[in-house]
Amino acid sequence: MEDKNTLVLVFKKFLRFKDSIKWSMISFLGFILGLNTLSIKPNLIAFIVFISSTFFIMSFTFAINNFYDVETDKINPRRQKINAIASGQLSKKISIIILMFLVIAPLLISISYGLNLFFFCAFLLFLGWAYSAPPLRTKNVPVVDVIWHFVGFFSYIVWGSLISGSINTFVLFMAISIGIFSSIGQIGNHINDYKSDKESGTITFAVWAGLDKSKSSLKIVTFLHLIFLLPLVLFYSINNYISIFVLCFITIIGLILLRPKRGAFPSNRCFIYFFTIVIGGAVYLSCLIYHILSLIDFATIYIIQIGIG
Repeated sequence: MEDKNTLVLVFKKFLRFKDSIKWSMISFLGFILGLNTLSIKPNLIAFIVFISSTFFIMSFTFAINNFYDVETDKINPRRQKINAIASGQLSKKISIIILMFLVIAPLLISISYGLNLFFFCAFLLFLGWAYSAPPLRTKNVPVVDVIWHFVGFFSYIVWGSLISGSINTFVLFMAISIGIFSSIGQIGNHINDYKSDKESGTITFAVWAGLDKSKSSLKIVTFLHLIFLLPLVLFYSINNYISIFVLCFITIIGLILLRPKRGAFPSNRCFIYFFTIVIGGAVYLSCLIYHILSLIDFATIYIIQIGIG
């Protein structure tokens, strides 16, 4: 029973299982967009390689963050709940062993699929390490911490697409947009943690720039996100009746349910939240549906050609 509880503790408060899965799903979007066929057989091995290696990479990213954030998380009640080391429930010795496994496992998996994937995997692990670990610790370097999120999420989309088979213009557009999307979330988190970060001496973008400038920056990055959504809408979302319907439906429903209000910043009902989550989500989902439908159409045409032949 004790071993079972320890395992649950590791997954929940060290690997941050839910967050790891969420980030893996972002990369899974890239995996789907890279598919050239919906057939299960040719994609099965690629999927197994993707799902296993990606989970290890994302888990390492969150675990190494917990490992090096112990001191600041101890004085932040919100963070202490998701950091087993800060709460004293997990020792640093055990944590190091787990971290070593999380590095070795995805490298072994990826090298079996090719050197290109191996080096990309190593790069993603480096990003996760550099974000939290000294001497680089990019999360404490103002501006760089936000840029890291852009590079990280851009790379996660490309990673998924690389494993499934192809990196095209569609994937790159999506990767740029998702990267900006993640930067918005990072600045928002900095604003929410401003007080505790300032008290602990953690120099994030918000602490460095101040709350007012941080909020202004968040608005600017949100505007950039909307601009970079346009190519996705113009070249993909509106080229299929079903994807057009999804785009409009989610946007309208989101507007009705969330009812963004002025002066609500930075709550879930503010305009920034609406433009980022609702409109961004509507565009991404409509693009995903467009791509899947295009693969179905291609498969149908191929079957007809075989039948005629």
